[in-house]
Amino acid sequence: MITDLVGQVLGEDFLARHLGRTHTLHRAPDGQEDRFAHLLTWQALNTLLGTHRLEPPRLRLAKDSDTIPTHLYCEHRTFRRMPPWNAPLAHLVAEQLRNGATLVLDAIEEMHPPIGDLLHALSRDLRTGVQANAYASWTSTEGFGTHWDDHDVIVLHISGAKRWRIYGPTRPSPMYRDTAFADTPPDKPIEEFTLRAGDVLHIPRGWWHAAAASEGQPSLHLSCGLTTHTGIDLLDWLVDDLRGQDLLRADLPRTLSTREQARWRHKVGEIVTERLNAPELIDDYLAARDIADRPAAAFSLPLAVHPTLPPDPHIDVRLTAPRPVVTTEAETVQLEAGRKRWILARAAEPLVQALASGRQASIGELAALTCLTPEQVAEMATELLRAGVLEAQERS
Repeated sequence: MITDLVGQVLGEDFLARHLGRTHTLHRAPDGQEDRFAHLLTWQALNTLLGTHRLEPPRLRLAKDSDTIPTHLYCEHRTFRRMPPWNAPLAHLVAEQLRNGATLVLDAIEEMHPPIGDLLHALSRDLRTGVQANAYASWTSTEGFGTHWDDHDVIVLHISGAKRWRIYGPTRPSPMYRDTAFADTPPDKPIEEFTLRAGDVLHIPRGWWHAAAASEGQPSLHLSCGLTTHTGIDLLDWLVDDLRGQDLLRADLPRTLSTREQARWRHKVGEIVTERLNAPELIDDYLAARDIADRPAAAFSLPLAVHPTLPPDPHIDVRLTAPRPVVTTEAETVQLEAGRKRWILARAAEPLVQALASGRQASIGELAALTCLTPEQVAEMATELLRAGVLEAQERS
């Protein structure tokens, strides 16, 4: 069973050598073909489809690069106290799948904890947002044709087999919002292969590719899309960061002389150049993105309704923010997560670091790391819980 995708499969040099650069194929070692089986079984997929209120585009069917109209497999239902719903009908979905459609379920990590846990760790290791979509198909018909994505993708093959063709890029580092778009793939693929259970494939942003199930056996895989961090993204963030500059908040010098406007441009250039030349610029940008990233949805009933968490040493807590930022000073330790900041005495650093690791720990275990009492740890956990960045549950 894989719990650390970077350390166990992709390699610690993935960010430096492969992200955005080249495709990589990692075959499952002998005897480990089931290493992703715990992430999503067919029965678990059936349960998700049957118990969640899903409709396009969250759930969709695709065939030959087209999205299949919902009226071919859904029933429009109306309710007195809920919005209308295009409810997928199991027998009509199965009919479309028999006829060559691919089933897609977006952001499945939000509904299925095994995938959510893996992506939580992957997000921390790669220091970026990650979303997983599930793909199920039965025939050799391609669901999406030859296409490229505007983000790197890590494919985890769970069950069955799927044929892939990799073509490479035709425009370097394309973006969702771009000035030009690559519409025509290369004539010939640079590599063709079949993914089977336990295999992993990385496809860089902008690389054309196509996939289809091997005839006769159902295929199930996850595509994990990685949020990109480009120079454009950094400059967008820098513009917001520079709002603290009085000169840049002031009106443009539209009525001043050409010489005075030149002086204004020179001053602006100095401000921007100084910031761009700061050695910590990229780290500051990444930290800002880390702090702003949404915590995972996690309910903590009935404990969350209490005025404060009980100081029970056996209550388990876990930080739900994917990439908290911890800064240690001489006398204080600072925790930033979910766009919020907490400053604590330096003595609380072991507790803060334990929470920031993302691992679950009990109030008693956290108290034992410091000189704090379980009551003090429970008080701090209550504050984080009310800020929406922590979950708590009674140990069963």
